[in-house]
Amino acid sequence: MGKRVILHSDINACYAAIEHLHRPELNGKPLAVGGDPEARHGIVLTADYIAKKYGVKTGMALWQAKQVCPELNIVSPRMDLYLRFSRMAHEIYGEYTDLQEPYGME
Repeated sequence: MGKRVILHSDINACYAAIEHLHRPELNGKPLAVGGDPEARHGIVLTADYIAKKYGVKTGMALWQAKQVCPELNIVSPRMDLYLRFSRMAHEIYGEYTDLQEPYGME
């Protein structure tokens, strides 16, 4: 019997990475994807690695995130764009196996 290989793929900070791809002017700057910071509501859905170094965490209130990282750039989520990238990842996985167990976006 052959060896069984299980691959767990977690695209960490995916939304932020996609935003950096589509907003190159924000490259090298702390970025979070979330709600409306001016209205003082919403949470951080994800943060890039620069923002994480300042202490920005997923689930943190946006106003708190701005307190720990005053230079934080907050962008509104674009779920249609993130879904497109998720589907592309699943297509790539599908080239190797038909046994996928997606969790999260499909």
